[in-house]
Amino acid sequence: MMPAVGAGVNTAFIERLNATFRQRLSALGRRTRALARRPATLNAGMYVMGCLYNFCTCHHSLRRKLSVGSYGHRWVKRTPALAAGLTDHVWSLQELLNYRVPLPPWRPHRGRQGRWSKATHALVERWAT
Repeated sequence: MMPAVGAGVNTAFIERLNATFRQRLSALGRRTRALARRPATLNAGMYVMGCLYNFCTCHHSLRRKLSVGSYGHRWVKRTPALAAGLTDHVWSLQELLNYRVPLPPWRPHRGRQGRWSKATHALVERWAT
């Protein structure tokens, strides 16, 4: 019995994604003298590339047929984020880079063992919410 569509991970899709990352990030494709040899820079590049891939790049396999009455049909281009319902339009690169990601709630560093004072608890309540 065959698994349902989308139920498993297809190796071909993973290999295609790996090839796309190697193509768009030179540090993954070959040895370079780029700054991306540092793990922090490479990690940031992977996040930017992933967002660009999912929000800005239209994929041929995700397009939808739209009927145009008696004129036939036309194809509507879609991104993976658009197909998943995460957004309602194809993002531009400028829109992606200008998007402000909200910061996670602030949590104080627990440097020493023991209980916090009431003043520290009040400060945490004030800044963490």
